[in-house]
Amino acid sequence: MTTRVLLLALLLSACGIPLDAEPRPVSVDLTVPGAFEEATGVELEAVSIFLVRDDRLLHVTRNLRTPASLVDVIEVLIAGATDPEDRSGLGTSIPAGTRLIDVRVDGSVATIDLSDDFAAVGGSQEILAVAQLVLTATRVDGVDAVTFELQGVRTDVPTASGALSVEPVTAADYSELAEG
Repeated sequence: MTTRVLLLALLLSACGIPLDAEPRPVSVDLTVPGAFEEATGVELEAVSIFLVRDDRLLHVTRNLRTPASLVDVIEVLIAGATDPEDRSGLGTSIPAGTRLIDVRVDGSVATIDLSDDFAAVGGSQEILAVAQLVLTATRVDGVDAVTFELQGVRTDVPTASGALSVEPVTAADYSELAEG
C-alpha cells in the first residue's frame, strides 16, 4: 500500500505546471469571429476609440451593435476602459461623471456637447481628454473635425501644443500624442 501511495504522489507531482522565475504577460483572444452574431442574431461592427497609457493615446477596437452611430462611439469612449484594458494599463483622461448631452454633425464637423463635469480636468490631462474625443470622433466616417460645447455653450479646447481653439479641431492637432 505504501508503495502505491508513493508511486501516486510521484506521478501527481510530475504533472504540475512549470513555474516561471517572473510573471509574464499572456495574450488570449477571447473572440471567436461570428460566434456572437450566430448565437444571438445581433450583428456587431468594430469601432475605434482612443485610450491613454503613460500620457500617450492608443487605438483600441471595440465591438458595437451595427449600425454604430457617432453617439454610440462617443458614449463607449466616455464609459472608459474595460477591466481587461485597465489591467493592461489603459485608462482615460475624461473625468468621471462626464455625460454626453448631444452630438450634432454639420457637414464634416461634429459638435460634441458634454456635461460640465468635463471641466473638472485641466492641464495635460485636459489635452489628452480632448484628444481622446477628437481622435475617436474623426475615426467615424464623415467626421473630419470637432467643436465642443459644455452644457450647450460653445467652449474652447486646448490643442496638443496647449494653444486654445474655439474653431473646429482635427486629428492632426493631436497626432503627436498618438502611438502608431
